[in-house]
Amino acid sequence: MEEFKKRILLIGPIGDFGGRELESGFIASVLCQNNDVSICTTGKLTPKSQVFEFNKNQKVFSLKDLVYKKFKSLRVLAFISYLKNKKKENQSYYVNNLWAKKYFDYDKKIKCILTEIIEDYDLIFINAQLSSNYVKYIIEKSKKLNKKLVFRTTGTIQKDQNFSFLNHVDLFIHHSENNANKLEIDKHNYTIIDQCAFNEDKLLKISLMDSKVNYFLVIGRLEKEKNIENVIQSFLNVKSTGDILYIVGEGAELNNLIAIANKDSSIIFSGFIPNNNLQEYFAKVDCVIISSTEESGPLTGIESMAAGRLLISTKVGAMPERLNGISVLWFDNSVKSLSQQMLKIKKLNNQETFDISNKIRNRYLQEYSKDIIALKYQHAINKLFNANRV
Repeated sequence: MEEFKKRILLIGPIGDFGGRELESGFIASVLCQNNDVSICTTGKLTPKSQVFEFNKNQKVFSLKDLVYKKFKSLRVLAFISYLKNKKKENQSYYVNNLWAKKYFDYDKKIKCILTEIIEDYDLIFINAQLSSNYVKYIIEKSKKLNKKLVFRTTGTIQKDQNFSFLNHVDLFIHHSENNANKLEIDKHNYTIIDQCAFNEDKLLKISLMDSKVNYFLVIGRLEKEKNIENVIQSFLNVKSTGDILYIVGEGAELNNLIAIANKDSSIIFSGFIPNNNLQEYFAKVDCVIISSTEESGPLTGIESMAAGRLLISTKVGAMPERLNGISVLWFDNSVKSLSQQMLKIKKLNNQETFDISNKIRNRYLQEYSKDIIALKYQHAINKLFNANRV
């Protein structure tokens, strides 16, 4: 007799662009092979979201849409807020306005919807930061309804916080032991599944390095915590004729970073580049710089490994475990430290850059390919579903 497919809900603050969006789409596509998988965003998401890059027909819905459709009072308030803001977005995006929260029990209504959703699934798969909205409620309600519960942690795990409700989670999935060790709870059943390069087929076609290092690359949201201003200042300190720094991304810090670059023609701001086009930039450059201090991955690091690019990185997230034993230049995120490491990498000869490039790509192929990561997810979820079988 054929077994019914399990129903899995992947839920979190999933938007349009970013590592979480790509990872959510990838995980759903992997688990869809043997299960019925839906994605619910607690944030806002459009048809342009990167979750659809793996399956254009992926079932995706929004918590805000559901509460907007169910409660007439919230629809009226959302419409008023929509008119007031004069933006061309879905009216449901404005359902969590101040009046709704203060006078119309918005949070209570959201929890009502969440309960109805959770009841329909066999396993709830959270992809979020520990402090993301509704995480505590989702976990506690899932436990009461006797649902299997998986938590894929994203972002930096902060110590000394009250996360006792996390003891209800059946399985945590962390990027690294470094991240796992930061979560201090009584019941901590976890497995390590890192990221993969979702566009690996294109990245693996890029030739390995076999020349001096002159072209540098930074990819990410242009926000304070990414510390990109330090990269620009360090590059200006050490650059010589022919050196170029590409900065790929957009964000609140753009104008500030442009000012720091001071119209230097060797610093190129490329704006946002879709993930499936990033190979064009990895192919242009010799070295990728990771300057953030709060990441669980980051995805850029894995993509750099698939592309065989040299790396200068802070010891953030999973990076030390990914590149253990390989000649990667680490820095403490100061301008002085990064400048020193950039000078070192510029002095490498052709054979040295090839050897490091080759080792980095081989590490990716041996431990982080899409097939390897997909099998780890399938194994973890199958094991969890089979745990209570006699």
